[in-house]
Amino acid sequence: MAILAVGVSRASLRECWLLRDSCRMATQNSDHRLAVGVAGRLRQVAEQEGAQWFLAHALYYQGVSNVILGNSEIGRAQLDEAYELADKESDDTLRLSIHNGYGVYEANVHANYASAQRHFYKALEYAVKIGDPFRQALVESNLAETASIRRDTTGLKYALGCYEWGVANENAHLSFAGAYHCANLYHIAGDNEKALSYIRKADEIAGREDYAERAAVYNLYGAICSALGRNDEALEWLHKAVASAGKAQGATLPEMYCTYARVLADVGRVAESDRMIAKGLHVSDSLSILSSVAPLLEQRALNYESRGDYRTALQVYKAYKESCDSAYADRQQRSINELRIQYDIDRREHEADMHTLMLRDEQRKTVILLISLLSVIAILVMLWRNYIRQKRLYRNIVLANRDAVAREQELLGLISSAAAPTSSRPAQVPVSTPEEADLPSVISDEPTATQKMKNESVFDSLRQLMERDEVYRDSNLTRERLADMLGTNRTYLSQIIADRTGKGYYQFVNGYRIKEAVKVLSGPAGLDYPLKALAADLGFKSMTTFYKTFQEAVGMTPSAYRDTASKL
Repeated sequence: MAILAVGVSRASLRECWLLRDSCRMATQNSDHRLAVGVAGRLRQVAEQEGAQWFLAHALYYQGVSNVILGNSEIGRAQLDEAYELADKESDDTLRLSIHNGYGVYEANVHANYASAQRHFYKALEYAVKIGDPFRQALVESNLAETASIRRDTTGLKYALGCYEWGVANENAHLSFAGAYHCANLYHIAGDNEKALSYIRKADEIAGREDYAERAAVYNLYGAICSALGRNDEALEWLHKAVASAGKAQGATLPEMYCTYARVLADVGRVAESDRMIAKGLHVSDSLSILSSVAPLLEQRALNYESRGDYRTALQVYKAYKESCDSAYADRQQRSINELRIQYDIDRREHEADMHTLMLRDEQRKTVILLISLLSVIAILVMLWRNYIRQKRLYRNIVLANRDAVAREQELLGLISSAAAPTSSRPAQVPVSTPEEADLPSVISDEPTATQKMKNESVFDSLRQLMERDEVYRDSNLTRERLADMLGTNRTYLSQIIADRTGKGYYQFVNGYRIKEAVKVLSGPAGLDYPLKALAADLGFKSMTTFYKTFQEAVGMTPSAYRDTASKL
C-alpha cells in the first residue's frame, strides 16, 4: 500500500498520524464538530504532501461527521471521494469504514433503513474478511441503531453483542454504544426496568469518558423515566438534553424536542410543549429529517385538542395525516426495493455468521495444530537429548571397561613377571583328602582357624578354575560338577561363594562370562565376532540369557556396546 508520495518529510508524516488519531478519538467521543475541524487540517497536509492514504482518511472522517451533524450532501460527497481513494489503495479497512458511513447517511438522511442495512452488512463482510472484531462490533452497533429506528427489537442481539465485546475488551466507546442501544431497544419492547439499567450504564460511561455528545443519553433517560411514570425525573433529564443541544447530533434534536413536548403536555404545561414542537419542526425542516415530522405534528394536534381547539386540532391532524401518507408513499416506493434486497440482507447476515464461525474454527484448528506441532517438537527434542545422553553414557561405559581391561592386563603381566623366577611348576587344583570329603555341609557361624584356612584354600582353587582354566565356558557346567572339581559338595560351594562374593552360584559364574565378553567386545577382535558364537563360546545356552545378563551387568546390550566401541 503506497501511503505517501516520495519526499515526504518525517515531520509531515508524524503530523499526519497524529491528526488521523485525533480524528478517530473525536469520532469515538461523538465530538463530530471537532472531528470535522481536525479532518480538515489532515486533508490540507495530505494534499500538500501527496499522501493519498491519509487524504482518504481525512475525507472519510469529514464525510461521516458531516452526515451526523446534518450536512448530509456535503458528507455524502466526501464519502464518495474517500471510497475512490480506498479502491485505489486497495484498503479493505477503509472500505469497511466508508460503507459504515454510507449506512449512517441512508438511515439519518433518507430514512432508507433497508439500504442502510445493506451497507452495514457490506461493512460487516469486510470486518469478517480482515478478521477485525473491533470493527465488527462497531458495525453491529449501527445495525442495532437501525433496528431501534425501525422499532425492530430483533436488533437486541447486535446491541448485546456490541456491549459484551466492549466490556470484555475494555473498550469504552463500544461499551457505551452497546449499552445505549440495549436501553433503547428494551424501552421499545416495553421492558423499561432493563432499559433503565442499561441507560444508567451508558450515562456512567459517557460521564467517565467525558463524551461531548450527551443529549441522546439524556433524551432516552427522560423517555424511559416517563414510561415508568416518573415525569418529574423525566423533565430533569430532558432539561439536561436541551441544554446539551449545541453538541447534539442532527438526528437527535427533533426526537429530543418531540419527547420533551410529550412529557410537558402530560404534566399540563401545554404552552411549553408547543414551543418544543416548533423547535423540533424547525430543526427537522432545516436538516431535512422527515422521519420526525409526523410524531411532532401528532403531538401538536393533541395539544390543540387538550385546549378544546378542535378546529385547529383537526387541521393539524390533516397535516399529520398528509405527512404520514407522504412517508407511507415513500415507503411504498421503497417497498419493492426493500423486498428485493431483504433476501440479500438475510443472506449477507448468514454469510457473515458463517464467516465468523469458519474464522473461529480455523483459529481453533490453527491453535490445536500449533500446540500439536510444539508438542511433537518438544518430544523430539526430549528424545534427541535422551539419545545424546544415552550415547554419552554408552561411550563412558565402554571407555571405563576398556581402561579396566587394560589395567587388569597390565597387572597380570606384572604378577607373571614377578612370579616366574620362583615358580617352576604351575599351580594345581588340590586333590581332596578323606578329611575334606567329610567337610560339613554348612560353614559354622564362627569358623576355627583351620576352617578359615580350608575356606581360603577352596576359594583360591575356585578362582583358578575360573580365571586360569576358564571352566565357565562349559555350557553344561553345574554346581555339582564344579563342586566335584574342588573335592567338595554343592552346599559347601554355594556357602563359600556367598561368603566371599555375596553372590549366588549363577551370578558368580555369569560374572566371569560377562567379564570375558566385555574384554572381547572392547577390542578389535570383537568387531567381527558373531554375538551368537560369542555367547556359545562363553557358556551361555541362549542368546536371550546372554543379552539379559549383559544388559543387567553392563547397562547396555552387547550389540550397542560393540557399536559404541567400534566408533572410539
